[in-house]
Amino acid sequence: MTVDPDIRKRFDQTFMQLLAAVRVEVLEAQPPAFAATSEVAKMFFKESQKSVLQDLAQLTAAWNSSELDSNAVAKAFKTLEDMGLQTAKERIAKLRELETMTQ
Repeated sequence: MTVDPDIRKRFDQTFMQLLAAVRVEVLEAQPPAFAATSEVAKMFFKESQKSVLQDLAQLTAAWNSSELDSNAVAKAFKTLEDMGLQTAKERIAKLRELETMTQ
C-alpha cells in the first residue's frame, strides 16, 4: 500500500527507530529454556529470528519506496508473537495504525 509523502516525511525517523528497536530485540533474544536440550527447538528459534529479520528488511525496502508492506507487518507480528517477544510485537503492531492512515 502506498504511503502518502506527507505521512512518510512525518514518520520516517520514527519508522526507522521502531524497526531498529525490533531488530535489536530479535538479535538479543535467547531461545526458550526447553530449547537448551533440544537442537530442533534451537533450530526453529534461529529460523524464526531469520524470518523476522527478513520481514524487517522487506519493510525497510518498501518504506524506502513509499510503500507499507502489510504482509511483512502481519508475518513479523505473528512470528514475534510465536517467539514470545511481546515488546517487539507491540512495536510492530504500531505499524498497523500507520496502515489505517495510508488508506
